[in-house]
Amino acid sequence: MNFLDDLVRAMPTLGFVTLGVVILVAAWMVGRVRRITHAAFFMVLAFTGVAGVFILLGADFLGVTQVLVYVGAIAVMFLFAIMVSDLKELSDHPAGRLPEAVGAPPVSGTGQPPARVAWVVLAGMVALGFAGLVLAALWRAGLPVVAVPAASGPPTTAPLGEALFTTFLVPFEVASVVLLAALVGAVVIAAREESGKGAGS
Repeated sequence: MNFLDDLVRAMPTLGFVTLGVVILVAAWMVGRVRRITHAAFFMVLAFTGVAGVFILLGADFLGVTQVLVYVGAIAVMFLFAIMVSDLKELSDHPAGRLPEAVGAPPVSGTGQPPARVAWVVLAGMVALGFAGLVLAALWRAGLPVVAVPAASGPPTTAPLGEALFTTFLVPFEVASVVLLAALVGAVVIAAREESGKGAGS
């Protein structure tokens, strides 16, 4: 029973470590995969992991907002932007590589410039060193045992909603007006650019 009790008490820490690993791997894969659609899906996975961290910390409102806004809106917008974009220039070349420019630096056996390979190796060494320090600290101090805030505290959605529409009503509406003005300005600028291109042609 002692082992089971310790395991239950350590579940929040284990969950946080698991979600942290998922977020880091997904963020790394966003910059490593060749297809931009795969990068968008890995970005969705990273956003979902961040929502899990919020929920694990007891911030249920932030977790749900993370899923609705980032996973359900921004990531979907990225996917639609990718689908309607003209990616023919990238797809015409094998493995998604663009032709080498005139005067480009020499490449190594891996197909990358030597300077880029050196920076990648240096970044990997720094990451391994940092991970070693963290693991050594955890090995000496042990996993901390914490309570689960989401299970011990009341939901935060109702207090936040009440504060937004009572105490912080004016700043909330001002932020809405500023975002609306930015959206209208972006539409006007895009319309002017399109009209300028049509007049020039």
